[in-house]
Amino acid sequence: AASAAGRAAVVPTGWEGAGPGAKLGPVEVVDDRLLVPHMDGRAYFAERCTGTYDHNDYMAINLLNKRIEFSVNLTGAGCGCNAAFYLVSMKQNARKSTCHDFYCDANHVCGVSCDEIDIMEANMYAFHSTLHTLHDRAGVGGGYGGGGDGWSGPRDFTREHYGPGARCVDTARPFKVAASFPTDEQGMLRSMDVEVSQEDSACSARLSVAGYRGNAQLTQSLAHGMTPVLSYWSAKDMLWMDGAGADGQGPCKRDAPGTCGAKVSMYDFRIDALGTGPADLALNSAPAPMADPSPSTSAAATTTTVTTTVPCSITRKASCRLSRCCKDPGMQCYEKDQYWAACQLGCAPGVDA
Repeated sequence: AASAAGRAAVVPTGWEGAGPGAKLGPVEVVDDRLLVPHMDGRAYFAERCTGTYDHNDYMAINLLNKRIEFSVNLTGAGCGCNAAFYLVSMKQNARKSTCHDFYCDANHVCGVSCDEIDIMEANMYAFHSTLHTLHDRAGVGGGYGGGGDGWSGPRDFTREHYGPGARCVDTARPFKVAASFPTDEQGMLRSMDVEVSQEDSACSARLSVAGYRGNAQLTQSLAHGMTPVLSYWSAKDMLWMDGAGADGQGPCKRDAPGTCGAKVSMYDFRIDALGTGPADLALNSAPAPMADPSPSTSAAATTTTVTTTVPCSITRKASCRLSRCCKDPGMQCYEKDQYWAACQLGCAPGVDA
């Protein structure tokens, strides 16, 4: 396997304003390890930082047949708060958007729609994971929390499994989120499987979003690479995520965005190929204790260490663009475009059958 080390930029929104009516908060990198979005902060993983926005600079990560995991501290993020980590097709979006930074998502927030995979939308009481194609604002998801008159949100687990003082994941302490994207024999995305766990706990909270009608489209977006995004925001109408619902089993009767903590943190990002030990991408650095970071502004881009170990690719099942090598004897890595390369016996012009 090949290995390399480098730097990954964390590019915040806001260099050219936050967009019409939007608020703006900083996102900090502390001790080259902790990503700390303050309230109303949003930032993107990128390959480089130039001080101006260019969609070609954003990372495009292929998570098919891979697992991404990270740790999160949501202390202080109560009802009405939303700490999010998700993937969108930003690198492929050439429209600058009303946020001036090429941001796009399935809810058309900045005027441009694109495919979106919400790995985590959460606070201390609720947790959601959702798949969206670009025109499917509601999407299909799982987790715990939310609802309204006549309907209830997902109930894949309960407050006994997830929440302050819960027996599986006590959200008053840091915990880990892991999302896997297995494919079928044709290479199609089968599901998004999410596990929320905590050190020294005997149980975890799990969900699986399978059979989504947009999986074929999301397979293409994942193959081309999607950009990781993190954000932290609040609203007085967050009951769709954390409300009690018609069954009364959700966690929050009302939202109190004014009581949200000033910041949350996410750290120790890591990507592994499913069924293998080596990580093919890990965003981490020397461990450091959680501490209040020194003040900074979202106008300054920051970087964090990226350590990359890329296993040789399985024939036709995974892109070999990063590994530049093939696991099966006699195969060679051929590049299709800037996003995808495949292991094959040969490469002839025309459509690959």
